[in-house]
Amino acid sequence: MAFTDVATEQHYNKLGLKALCEAIDTNFALLEAGGAGAVTVDSLVCTAGATFGGGYAGASGATISTAGVGQFNGALTTDGLLTATGGAVLAAILQINDNVALNFEGIADDVDGLQITCDNAGDAIINCTAGKLTLTTSDGAIESASTITSSNASGFVASGTTLGVSITGAATDGLKISGDCTDAIELSGTNTNGINFTGTYTGNVLDFSNATIDPTGSGGPCMIRVGAYGSEVDYGADNHQSGVIRTYTTCSGDISSYDRGAFFCTVTTGAKGAFPVAGLAEANNTGTGPSKLQAGQFIAHLGARSSGAVLATAAGDATAGMYGAWLKVTASGTANCVSGSKVAAAWIDNQMSGTVSGEEYGLFATTGASRPDAFVGFETSSSGYSQLFYFDETFNSGAGTCVTTDAVPGTQDARLLVYYNATQYYIPLYR
Repeated sequence: MAFTDVATEQHYNKLGLKALCEAIDTNFALLEAGGAGAVTVDSLVCTAGATFGGGYAGASGATISTAGVGQFNGALTTDGLLTATGGAVLAAILQINDNVALNFEGIADDVDGLQITCDNAGDAIINCTAGKLTLTTSDGAIESASTITSSNASGFVASGTTLGVSITGAATDGLKISGDCTDAIELSGTNTNGINFTGTYTGNVLDFSNATIDPTGSGGPCMIRVGAYGSEVDYGADNHQSGVIRTYTTCSGDISSYDRGAFFCTVTTGAKGAFPVAGLAEANNTGTGPSKLQAGQFIAHLGARSSGAVLATAAGDATAGMYGAWLKVTASGTANCVSGSKVAAAWIDNQMSGTVSGEEYGLFATTGASRPDAFVGFETSSSGYSQLFYFDETFNSGAGTCVTTDAVPGTQDARLLVYYNATQYYIPLYR
């Protein structure tokens, strides 16, 4: 399509003016006819909309409306900065190539803020203000198929109000934290549950087998800690049966075995002693004190919540039976307890230095319901006992002892004191 050069027709006379008008009419006729070829102009001004290539409705057209709305079937490429003061609406994926960062500035008066918000159908919100990233979803779940890495001093902080951290389902590593952290996981806030474990675990729910600590004493590092001596966790004015750890389990096996609610094994290979389980109950009140102060409580209850429960026969099993506690000391045939050592299945130690206006015993026994066969039952496999009672040199005659040597001449060598129903009696002892 060739246009008439209008400049050559610009003659300032009647013939020139006529030729100029005819050239302009010819050029416009060519534009309306849509002839082939290219048009080069210094400046193009449209007072109404413009249509290119058949318009946006076509396969590869474009339309610019009178209101300034541009619609393109093809790609829009710009080498400069693309500015959208009224926002941008995308009906497809926004793709940024060549690792170019996508930055949003000026959110909530932050210099480098970021905010991505979905509509009510998704309710997915990502906020980043003053260096803090907040992820929110309508269903409360955030999933990642890749590893989430944190280089913060507190590796992972959960401050929710219903579930701080919830790990569900079967996985190789539900939550794995590595690296050097001050607090690998820190739970804070007022939560219903700090960590809630559900699902099926074929291994251990909590495993400290590969954990290493540097013990420095009772107040030093340990596997699990709740407070310290002198800095105990305060339960406040609690009038209920509380506890730091409570477990309730059931078993229904029919084989000759047993389940342990808690088992502790401590092995010493040097001169250091071992106490797998230890407890300390203190009362530091200044007014009315407690009526119960017991460092340990063990109860075996047959038929607590069932009718007709049965304790099976021991059938020759020396370890079988129903006991509140089984206390045993044992040693291999090559072990040696040297001279001056002491061995006992139970150590009863009274050290009440204060005023005891009530009753005090080395061993206190009570009965109820059926009558026991005896207070103490002796049964041995082979060795037996050398003595029924043994009183060493510290148990001499005098005040505070239950054995006196004020023998009655010709009748006895000593007496064993027995207090029965508010009356003092004596059991004679002879050599």
